[in-house]
Amino acid sequence: MIWRSFLSREYILPQRVHIFDTTLRDGEQTAGVSLRIEDKLAIAEALSDLGVDVIEAGFPAVSAGELSAIKMIKEMGLRSKICVLSRCEERDIDLAAKTNADWIHIFIATSELHMQYKLRLSPDQVLDKAVKMTEYAKSYGMTVHFSAEDATRTEPEFLMRVYKSVKETGADSIDIPDTVGIAIPPVMRELTKMTREATGLPVAVHCHDDLGLATANTLAGVEGGAEIVHVTVNGIGERAGNASLEEVAASLRFLYGVETRIELSKISKVSRLVELKTGLTIPKNKAIVGRNAFSHESGIHVHGVVSNPITYEPILPEEVGQSRRIVIGKHSGTHAIQKVLKEHGYTLDHLQVRQILERVKELGDRGEKVSEYILLSIVNEVLKGSLKPAAYVEEFNLWSNEEKNRCEVKMNLLGETVRSVGESVSIVRASIDAGVSALKKITSDVEIVDYYVYFPPDDVRHPVEVEVTLRIDGHDFTGRGLGRSIVSSTLNAVAGAASQYLTLFRKQGLVSENT
Repeated sequence: MIWRSFLSREYILPQRVHIFDTTLRDGEQTAGVSLRIEDKLAIAEALSDLGVDVIEAGFPAVSAGELSAIKMIKEMGLRSKICVLSRCEERDIDLAAKTNADWIHIFIATSELHMQYKLRLSPDQVLDKAVKMTEYAKSYGMTVHFSAEDATRTEPEFLMRVYKSVKETGADSIDIPDTVGIAIPPVMRELTKMTREATGLPVAVHCHDDLGLATANTLAGVEGGAEIVHVTVNGIGERAGNASLEEVAASLRFLYGVETRIELSKISKVSRLVELKTGLTIPKNKAIVGRNAFSHESGIHVHGVVSNPITYEPILPEEVGQSRRIVIGKHSGTHAIQKVLKEHGYTLDHLQVRQILERVKELGDRGEKVSEYILLSIVNEVLKGSLKPAAYVEEFNLWSNEEKNRCEVKMNLLGETVRSVGESVSIVRASIDAGVSALKKITSDVEIVDYYVYFPPDDVRHPVEVEVTLRIDGHDFTGRGLGRSIVSSTLNAVAGAASQYLTLFRKQGLVSENT
């Protein structure tokens, strides 16, 4: 970045920041989320593989199941250090010790508000408890990570007194929690700097997103000298959530030039896993991992991206495990139409492209979306029926009983009708399997990578929208289908992905017309 020299003059940044992920603890405290043990194990393994330094695996005092899950995570032998949360209570610390965790994260509230209304303790009593419980936790031989809950609403003088005292008792690192997300970046930066100077210990920041500042406050903490950042995948957590792992890690690398152990190319896959296990859908416009994070519709933007991607992208999508999408809609221009059609193997003259664009804009003005299938139908009209897509659905039929659903599909692949069947208890799975089975008659190397469905609002004009990503012969292809039913949308999406694959490999001579 051209302004990075300003950062180096203004702040003394750490060479490396340690990622403390609390998806399994604070993330699971998201309203309505309850993870099974197998879900926790899968997420923990993915976080370790991603390069997370410390995984906060849970809060042992919550339940026997929580304690058991943490023990199992510890027994997995992951590269990441395993941390558990504990109040400044002997009972909590005793339970934490039973997990054999590497770290213990102990906390007690220090704001006047919490001391008076929640703890009903005086400042001196809170200080005494913080010191004694730090010493008690240390006696178990664990690394002690101390948090002053509601630090950003605590009197700074008292806060520093607490931090200095627990440092003298053996705390290994200090955390500054912005518990209700009311800090602003200058405050977080200064508070971190004060804490480092007062204790000389590694400092962490834990920021909530109640006012949308969690990532900004976390980065400000790093500017103030924080070497540890608390984050969650997809920014999930209490109320409005926490600082997002993907946003913080990407910003540290690409904006600040500060390294972490995070392998960013894997972050989208981990994001999808957490979405699946928690049931919390990632917003389309979510930074870094959202479906639209690297999608372009505006004609001006598409023209720039086609010429040079970094004109309208801060980083390349591949760096964070994403892919670029050109979306056709009312804001599209001729470059977008040409690019998408080229991906399907068609080169049209300027007049034909303008005719297609006019039809697309007409649909957009009526509030209708344009899928690949609809676009190719428009192209077919413009070409007066001479278009032969590489793959399309001819027809399908459904049968169901109490035990299973069956989908039979006729899919045209390179001019030949291929019949296939899919069966499952899920009608969606049956339709996906039917489409994939058809494609497997050309190549056996087909894997379902992603499946997304967006149901329309009450307005019946909006169709069901489905996106399917298939990994075919080691390459990823994403198809988009629109329809009045989830089955037709799914099959059209599979056909869209298949069409891209067949077009690409037909050009390279790897798939014959008579396959």
